Amino acid sequence: MVQASTAQKTTTAKKESNDSSDNLNVGKVAEAVKDTALASLGIYGKLFDKVKASVESVRKASPNKWGDFVQRGEQVKDAANDKVNNISFSYKFDMEDQRAKFRDVVDALRAFVTPSKAK
Repeated sequence: MVQASTAQKTTTAKKESNDSSDNLNVGKVAEAVKDTALASLGIYGKLFDKVKASVESVRKASPNKWGDFVQRGEQVKDAANDKVNNISFSYKFDMEDQRAKFRDVVDALRAFVTPSKAK
């Protein structure tokens, strides 16, 4: 029986050792997860600050740029008008020509499809 109690003490000591190391590992993992979440939050905060600063900069400069935008809009409009004005639209519709083409199609279909003989 003495040997059984020694083995039991050894097993109990190993369990306590494993429990404390498991708690230590869980604590490290929890700390790493917390640090990762905080780092992600820090990245989002930094990006938000940069975007906010860019928007503020553009907002302050926009009244000075209005004339530039109007001038550029006129240039784009003129370029578009030049392109459209250089296109010539010629639409010619000859009814007799269309009828002749249609007749050719009908004749081709008649040659292809032979009517069945009714009994």
